[in-house]
Amino acid sequence: MSCFKKCLAALLAGALSFNSFAVNVLKANTEFKKGNYAVALPLYEEGAKLGNAHAQYQLGIMYLKGLGVEPNVASSLIYFSLAAEQRYHNAQSIIEQMRSSLNAQGRSLLENTIEEERVVHQSYQRQFLPVLNQQNLDEKVTFDGDNALTQKVYFEEFVEFLNFDDELQNSGGFDDLDDGESLDVAIVVNNPGFLVVENDVASDGSVRYIRAIQKAGNTRRFLDAYKLFPLGQPEVGDKPTEFVHRAYMAAAIDDQFYLNDNLPQLYKETRRILRAAKNKPSLETLYQYAMAMVIFPWMQSNDNEAESLLKDLAEKGHPGAMYEYGLQLYIQQKEISEAVRWITNASKYGLLRAEYRLGKLLQMSPWVVSDEKKALFWFESAAEKGDEAASLHVAKIKLTANDKSLVDVSGAIQHLEDIAGSQNLNPEYQYLLSISYRLRPERDFKKSVALLEKAISMGMRTNWDTSEWQALLAKMLQGNISVTDL
Repeated sequence: MSCFKKCLAALLAGALSFNSFAVNVLKANTEFKKGNYAVALPLYEEGAKLGNAHAQYQLGIMYLKGLGVEPNVASSLIYFSLAAEQRYHNAQSIIEQMRSSLNAQGRSLLENTIEEERVVHQSYQRQFLPVLNQQNLDEKVTFDGDNALTQKVYFEEFVEFLNFDDELQNSGGFDDLDDGESLDVAIVVNNPGFLVVENDVASDGSVRYIRAIQKAGNTRRFLDAYKLFPLGQPEVGDKPTEFVHRAYMAAAIDDQFYLNDNLPQLYKETRRILRAAKNKPSLETLYQYAMAMVIFPWMQSNDNEAESLLKDLAEKGHPGAMYEYGLQLYIQQKEISEAVRWITNASKYGLLRAEYRLGKLLQMSPWVVSDEKKALFWFESAAEKGDEAASLHVAKIKLTANDKSLVDVSGAIQHLEDIAGSQNLNPEYQYLLSISYRLRPERDFKKSVALLEKAISMGMRTNWDTSEWQALLAKMLQGNISVTDL
């Protein structure tokens, strides 16, 4: 029996079984470049199972060259074939060369094995990837009757706090590794404030889970004020839903004329990004340019330049561009199926903000079939990388899931303890803590009531609709139970 046939026989017996790891193809790339192949291998395997073509291609190389694993031509061919099905890089030409050395029997055996592995991977993907809600794809989300939310936010009352200063800093670029590097466009100015945020819009219109995409200078007052003013309530038909929003504040809302006259250093920085993209085009410099155009639309030569460039970079494999292009489509409510696909593709790389957003889509998007188990998978992957909003959602699912197999009180408590320091002022954190005291083995009803009252009070101060929590509190206090006696 030939070595190739023995390899295939071993594969058929083992069926490429893997352990489960958090999705982090970006970290795998970092470890691969360092030569830490044993660390990169399981991370690539998890990405490959989810259908990440880059991970499949990298595994093809590793099995072919014996990097961190015993050389295995059959495994290499399988992974290259899976990557080639997605037209990734030169995978197709590699497998054509490798197949040319096989006889008819070997090729037939290989094709059968590839098909079996394809079925295994597709079965795995069905467990975690989103399914579109086809009947709702033509529906539109409105916001108190409006078709979209305003992205430029003006706070005239804070003008006196702005210190117009030309000082400019360059953060040194960005990298989508999610391991301490900056994530987005490198336009940074000390004064005045420069703030771009992404946030969830709850069904009551309240601003929640704010994520700073870019910030510098005096932004605290803008951020604190932004949290207090509800946006339009998102609805599909007459049904409340949730949405995602991108908002621009402080210097991020100024036009080129104002910047040129009052903030010349910031204006020069936009010119630098443009020159870098034109003179030394790379995925990174072009992504910086695309993101700069998203923030400052006046930088575009035509109305769709930023979107077209993001799409091109996404198709070339830039995870950040995948997410940004998908998010732009989603916010604009056009080509929803493409929006979800690109956000999903970015998540397959383990891009933290994409994983969080995919989890939210799987919970509340009118265009995606709701699935708590799938949402939990992506939230947990993001939480493992340190995303506190994702940790809060993990705790919520583990405490309140309709699917009782997902309920894990001790796991939820651990997540709540991990983020206690930073989330203590979040009303939803207090609400979930209240639920945990009702469900943990050493139940503390008095503590649960006190925390729920605290959550309601905090929520009302931030203009949240707390009627559901108030109804729960009333139900908890029904009867002859006296909380002070417990």
